[in-house]
Amino acid sequence: MNSTIVSRCGWTAASALLIVWAFLLFGYSDSYPMVSACEVVLGLLGIGSILLTWTVEDARLRRWVELIILGGTIVGFGVWCWIQIRVAPSYGTDEVAFDQYAAQLLLHGHNPYMASMAPSFNIFHVSPNGFTFRLDGTAVTQLSYPSMSFLVYVPFLWLGLNIQAGIIVNCLAWAIALVVGYALLPRDLRWIVLVLGFMGLYVGFAVGGVTDAIYVPLLMVGIAKWDKYHLLEGWRRWIAPTALGLALGVKQTPWLVLPFVLTAMALESEAAGVRGMELLRRPWGYLWRTVVIFIAPNVPFMIWNFHGWLHGVLTPIEGGIVPAGEGYIALSNFLGLGGGNLTLYGLLGLGILGVLVAALIATYPKAKPLIIFFPSIALFFVARSFANYLTMLLLPLLVGAASVDLSHLKLPRRSTKALALLLIPPVVFSATMFVATAAIGQPLSIQIQSVQTTGQLATVIRVTVEVRNESSSTQVPVFSTESGGAITAPWNILTGPATLQKGETAVYELGAPNFFAQPQLTSGFQVVGLTKESMSVSAPFLATNWHLELTPEAVNMPVVIGVPVTVTATVVDATNQPVRRAGIGVYLGQVTYAQGGLVYSQAIINASNPGETPVEALTNQDGVATFTISGTQAAVDPVYFEANLVNSSSDYPYGYSTILPIQFVN
Repeated sequence: MNSTIVSRCGWTAASALLIVWAFLLFGYSDSYPMVSACEVVLGLLGIGSILLTWTVEDARLRRWVELIILGGTIVGFGVWCWIQIRVAPSYGTDEVAFDQYAAQLLLHGHNPYMASMAPSFNIFHVSPNGFTFRLDGTAVTQLSYPSMSFLVYVPFLWLGLNIQAGIIVNCLAWAIALVVGYALLPRDLRWIVLVLGFMGLYVGFAVGGVTDAIYVPLLMVGIAKWDKYHLLEGWRRWIAPTALGLALGVKQTPWLVLPFVLTAMALESEAAGVRGMELLRRPWGYLWRTVVIFIAPNVPFMIWNFHGWLHGVLTPIEGGIVPAGEGYIALSNFLGLGGGNLTLYGLLGLGILGVLVAALIATYPKAKPLIIFFPSIALFFVARSFANYLTMLLLPLLVGAASVDLSHLKLPRRSTKALALLLIPPVVFSATMFVATAAIGQPLSIQIQSVQTTGQLATVIRVTVEVRNESSSTQVPVFSTESGGAITAPWNILTGPATLQKGETAVYELGAPNFFAQPQLTSGFQVVGLTKESMSVSAPFLATNWHLELTPEAVNMPVVIGVPVTVTATVVDATNQPVRRAGIGVYLGQVTYAQGGLVYSQAIINASNPGETPVEALTNQDGVATFTISGTQAAVDPVYFEANLVNSSSDYPYGYSTILPIQFVN
């Protein structure tokens, strides 16, 4: 298949994004009618772009079509972000709240590295589930990033953009990243920027408060054509180091890119016949400029209070923060494999970095296109390995791989002994750490005995657990729950000892600290025990997946009082297949949701007393319970009926049906 066909297929996919944005905006047209005009325009642009992609032959006109696709998708993204800000103005992460609050403190003359970031939680309405917790149960309230993480907000705040500045800057940075990627990639590959960059994951990060978007365009400029850096002269030698230095100042993730770029530069020199200390000339010129740019905006804060600045930028690295993420640590978080010593995960990550540097040297130039992505591989194995650590380097990877010379380089032949000395130490160290992380078991054995729920709200408010200390030392546990991949705020210990001696078993009753920490009964959750250097998890608690379906699903016409209505409730499993079992208790409740509040309704269910709720009926052999409902009084508001099941051992309700309103009239 020739490159023209591939390019046109790619731009067809990119054009389809215009239609996708139109579809996403369609759902908000009733609340924001003007959005419908944008939706229609984007849909027409998408259709027209697809047609033009396959029919236009003139190169200049094709370039205009591509720019229209780029501009249209960015406009669609921008409008969607604006709507999300209005629909959900709360900040989704503590990091973006910290950064904007730090910028506000600086504008008022305060050192953000010496101030608590705790007020930002309320100012920006960060959910307690968005906090970062330490193993001792306290929330991180220290500014945790270099100074560019908040200095980037200062101009916007100074201009008066205070509301949602963090999210606006995030979305703007991601749009700039796509434009930069478009400009830096070869023309035949530019469509990849749109197809990859507008994946739901990245769009969610932008409006959700994941600030990695700010460093991505800087990193792309910093690593584009890095293998030609030594050919630049004068002020041009400062462009890439300046961009990378600023990227290093936003967040710690780009720090890990720098060693690979410097190593690859030295290998390029070696391939060019340079020997001895001269190998360091290329990387040194790049390094000192990058460090100067990184340090420059941090110098005032280093002088202001060096210890506060250093503690802040090293907070994510110092450890003591609860493990989380989609990487290797998930085996401990959810399956209980390993997790007995969380420090080892950091050492494992360092060891893998060493392996990757050694592999780069041993296999160069085959690994040349991947040097930007290597840090993500190492971050996969640390104790906090979130999706943004694993995916935010992909656009820079594409720019780096597509902008360098991948023709064969003739490197000096390395002896088997030299390769062994290079690879064996980091491989052995990493293998040792890998085995240790898996072999050192969790110190606490946790078993969920019972739960107490909020009833119709369907959340868990109390949990009773039996905990045994399997370790050889006394443990001071902090308990939390994990649901949806997030560890909540520490739960209150209502009953149970503060410490557990070696081999001791105790029963704890735990209470949810807030509504956000209450797991949904409709999904599984685990109890997490945190200690000084470890975590322990229970087996998942899963309420049965049975639930109820009412027939009819709706009663669309008013019902005359005294005229019976027959409603059946069928017990179904997670795949909506009937559970054909007799004798299951099904409870049907009634209430009126009036404008002024709840009203106790007076319908009769299965010949019970008027207004009695709930009323139980047993299923027949087909798993169906039957209820006969009669109204006793006419009312303006309908009566709402809802059925549920009850757990036989813990007596909590679950498996709620949809709500069935019935309007009773004379």
